Amino acid sequence: MQKRVLVIGGSLFTGRVFNILASRTGDYELHVVNRGHYPLNIETATEYKCDRRAARLLSRMIPDDIVFDAVVDFCAYNAGDVAPLISAFSGRIKHYICFSTASLYDPRISRPKTETDPLVNLDGAGQVDDYLRGKLAVERELIDSCANHGIPYTILRPTFIYGPLNYAPRESYFIELIARKHTVPVPMDATASWNFVYVKDIANALMLMLGDARAHNQIFNLAASEQLNYTRLMGEFERLNGGSFDTREVTVDEIETERIPLPFPLTDDDLTSGEKFAKTFDFEYTPFPDGMENTFKSFYSLYVS
Repeated sequence: MQKRVLVIGGSLFTGRVFNILASRTGDYELHVVNRGHYPLNIETATEYKCDRRAARLLSRMIPDDIVFDAVVDFCAYNAGDVAPLISAFSGRIKHYICFSTASLYDPRISRPKTETDPLVNLDGAGQVDDYLRGKLAVERELIDSCANHGIPYTILRPTFIYGPLNYAPRESYFIELIARKHTVPVPMDATASWNFVYVKDIANALMLMLGDARAHNQIFNLAASEQLNYTRLMGEFERLNGGSFDTREVTVDEIETERIPLPFPLTDDDLTSGEKFAKTFDFEYTPFPDGMENTFKSFYSLYVS
């Protein structure tokens, strides 16, 4: 029997990949809610054009007899995003999966951060940005609202997500420069390490946890174990390019002075452990060279044309 899933957001990067891959399995009945700016046009998915904050309107758009095995919420960013939906669909949701971020962990932790590590300090104005404040508020609201309505929740905290369709100028920043034969700035004195998670791994992780009680009332990081730095990243790009490309060595000071928009950490490690999810579900993350090969080819073909 198909699992019925209500997807909130899901028209852009991570959500779009999930909807595409899930629809291909035939195992899911997808109901996708977004504002209609980027239609999915997936024949087997039902789309609803509605703002997520119009929860009562949305509940009237979807027939009362439809009960969802899970909600997958890709775009909850602020207090008030989750509770109205849970209230409007009370009795019609069996599991609520919500995306947060690994950026919530205390940045002073240099080793790979686990789900039990402390989060950012919210004391005092200006300590953290509004995005992190909003995500923390969403997590708290989700836990409280699910408890009030007897719904199990899952919070997902992915690290840097990469892959085809990524609209954030991260890996694509470099791939565009390489494809257009422009000079690529390479930090010569950057010391930071970080890790990634491949977008298709997130989609597969979601399909694994849907309807699985092992995910209930849990927080999971999503992150591959491979540690990256700028040296290794440039080496992968050179391999995938089939040879060297034009580069310019720059110092961290020059990057900051010239405001070069390099997308990854320069001096402070940003590492996240995805081991809990991997062990719980016997899950293997895609090796970085394989995931980046697919990503490089996808973006390169766009920029070289």
